[in-house]
Amino acid sequence: MSKENKGRFEVTEMFTAKACKNKIFGGIITRMVDDNGNPVVFSRLLMDDDGLLCARAENQKILGKNLDEMCRMICYEGLHDDRGVTKKIFGADLFLN
Repeated sequence: MSKENKGRFEVTEMFTAKACKNKIFGGIITRMVDDNGNPVVFSRLLMDDDGLLCARAENQKILGKNLDEMCRMICYEGLHDDRGVTKKIFGADLFLN
């Protein structure tokens, strides 16, 4: 790759999480290294009307297992049904859920 084209392309891995056979959500996975030099994978999935699901783990297998479980909890166990409340704490409005 020539110097003028360096950095022109960004490689993005696609990743899916499965709540059940009929509910599959897609997103991206990013690989990085933490401050201690350990490899880390991060994923961001779009959950239809339920918002954005972000997760991080030490490897892709653990990340996939955790994302699958969180998707099931959101779709079938109402994880996002509690919209939380806003409380004033030390003069600041904080959102709790």
